[in-house]
Amino acid sequence: MRAIGALALAFARTTLREGNTLFWFWLFPLLLFGLLGGIFGRVERGRLDLTVVVVNLDRGPLGWELLRALEEAGLALRSLVPPLGTSAAPLLDEARREVAEGRAHAALIVPEAFSDRLLGGGEKESLPVEIFYRRGEAGSSTAASLLAEVLEEFGCALLAQAGLVRAPVGLGVQRVGGGAQTVGYAEFLLPGVLLMALFVLGLFGVPDVVLLARETGVLRRYFAAPLSGGRYLLGVGLGLALVAAAQTAAVWALGRMAFGVRLPLGRPASLAFLLLAFATALALGFLIAALARNSANALALANLLNLPLQFLGGLYFPLTGLPAALRPLVAANPLTHLAEGWRMALGLGTPTFPLWLNLLVPLLWIVGSGALAAARLTFLEDR
Repeated sequence: MRAIGALALAFARTTLREGNTLFWFWLFPLLLFGLLGGIFGRVERGRLDLTVVVVNLDRGPLGWELLRALEEAGLALRSLVPPLGTSAAPLLDEARREVAEGRAHAALIVPEAFSDRLLGGGEKESLPVEIFYRRGEAGSSTAASLLAEVLEEFGCALLAQAGLVRAPVGLGVQRVGGGAQTVGYAEFLLPGVLLMALFVLGLFGVPDVVLLARETGVLRRYFAAPLSGGRYLLGVGLGLALVAAAQTAAVWALGRMAFGVRLPLGRPASLAFLLLAFATALALGFLIAALARNSANALALANLLNLPLQFLGGLYFPLTGLPAALRPLVAANPLTHLAEGWRMALGLGTPTFPLWLNLLVPLLWIVGSGALAAARLTFLEDR
């Protein structure tokens, strides 16, 4: 037992000493969680990083009401108002330049007599409200779309206030699936990042340790101790468990301090899915170590599995609107069921698949990968 503990501690210390493992096993999960949570968490809370220049040529009340509606939509506004008695042309040129040169995502031009015409005191011809944006750029197109939506809602509100809409539109809203609480993106993301960290640790950590030890002759020295193959693998697994526990604690602490995420990871059902995810990652790692001829082949196999498993598992975004051809791959992916089952155990929504299937698919991967790895890891006996 002492030898197994020494192996586990040696592996854990190695991940802290080598730059490659230090980045991918320790720092990358924290960076990914901070980056995605910082970007999409802010959008979800209504603080959009979209800057809009507004040239308000209207002197009536509706121009200012429109600006207030834009602010309530979460847009960052920079308002340009020409002084009385001056030409608006320089401000219009400035707004176009701001958008064209990338200092603003879009610009809105509120024309003169905007309030008078909408209130019925001016001419009845069409009243153009211009929007400038850069075609082909995602942020600029998004800002333009939001401006158009706010303008449409603003116009509908005016129609209702004027009494031109005589009856409300009947609207039935029903909740279908999901929980009653609002799930923040950071809460949704945290289990996904933890699963990513576990699988990177298993897919890359296990083959790297086992095959590199074999190629450098370290494995033969271990077995000269004497040390059995089973005890050696148990030591490697325990070392991975120590790193996984530290990773989980670090990501959970970042989510709590930076994004206010308070997920009950200590629930029995949550811990069960965490252990199931670790066992699945460990089994796949040993399978890669068994199939690969050397550490270079193991790295190629791990990369071949890593990204498809992550992005078809719904770790970072919900899996909606996928083509029919990809759905069987999603259903067979162990990460899909681990992510769904773990989020359900944490109270983050209703899964697409039943609970028994969320448990069965990872267990089948564990049994299948473990059996194949045990049959092919013959080099542990050739000591």
